[in-house]
Amino acid sequence: MATGPVDLNYIAEALNHPEGGERYQKAKAYVTYLRIKGQLETFEQQQTAIEVQRESIAVQSTAIDVQREALEAQKAAAAAEAKAAEASIISAKAAERNAKYLLWSVVVAAISAFVALASAIASAVSAYYSYWSAVHPR
Repeated sequence: MATGPVDLNYIAEALNHPEGGERYQKAKAYVTYLRIKGQLETFEQQQTAIEVQRESIAVQSTAIDVQREALEAQKAAAAAEAKAAEASIISAKAAERNAKYLLWSVVVAAISAFVALASAIASAVSAYYSYWSAVHPR
């Protein structure tokens, strides 16, 4: 039997011979051989397709694991951002409190400066009158 290209005309002619004949039996056997060979090739292709599907499933499983890890990282980042926001709020409140304290210290310093100025003026006036009294006795 030939294993090269199939001559379908030869096989069809051989199958038209009587069933008990040698030529018919050879053609029938060759058709059976081609059918089994085709089935084997189909089976091999199916096995290859199954293997590709298995590999695809493994890749998808790995991708799902990576996505889960990324989601966990995003959750951790969101929690860190929330804590940072809370810290910023606390810092802003402290800055506001410090600004109020600074304002009051400036007010107190201004009052102290005014009192010191008034005291200096009073001392100057007193010194002037002392000088005037010393220079121009009555």
